[in-house]
Amino acid sequence: MSTEINLSPADIQRLASPLYAGAASAKVRLMATYRSHICPLHEVINEVPAQSSVLDVGCGHGLLLNLLARLGHIRQGHGFDVAAPAIEVARQMADQHGLSAVVDFEHRSIAQGIPDLGHEVVTVIDVLHHVPNQHKAAFVGALCDVVPEGGLLIVKDMVVRPRWRAAANRMHDLIMARQWVEHLDPDQVEAWAVPRGMRVMRLDHFNTWWYGHWLLVLEKRSSTSESEQVR
Repeated sequence: MSTEINLSPADIQRLASPLYAGAASAKVRLMATYRSHICPLHEVINEVPAQSSVLDVGCGHGLLLNLLARLGHIRQGHGFDVAAPAIEVARQMADQHGLSAVVDFEHRSIAQGIPDLGHEVVTVIDVLHHVPNQHKAAFVGALCDVVPEGGLLIVKDMVVRPRWRAAANRMHDLIMARQWVEHLDPDQVEAWAVPRGMRVMRLDHFNTWWYGHWLLVLEKRSSTSESEQVR
């Protein structure tokens, strides 16, 4: 499936800066403008098929979906987060730039779970390491369950190794989110996802400054292909 897009971190910076220039918080403006140089957002965006519908789990300030909508790359997007102030920013930025017809944002508690709205692509960026270890398997399972047949689950998270990069990642979250996080190896995510009908399409690792990242793209197998494998 062609994605028909190929962005660089610099491209995203040029798009994000005016997109979030109207944010009231200087911190939000700074984070949105330069996040692409810390987080490989371009790799996530490049994996999203053109004119697909996207569910962004833990969308924060809505940067990913607002960028995709600004590019005209998606048909529809829905993002949700447990942080109400972040969702308010996401909505404001979408409204300011006329993107609300394409993307919408929801404040949603953890207890409400992941909405099954039939989106063809589910994105999860830097969320897994915030989920307590005892809930990670169930969370990955819930993500897989809302992906339709032929749909994609795109997960970007932080590395476990080398240890010094994992330590840098953990220190970042301790300062920025005031949370002690627990990283997860993508092989474990794969082990949880495959029994849920997923297959790996891509696994890559990236380094940005002292941070280490991994990207895992999974596709939900069709029931037809599963029956053929059984025969």
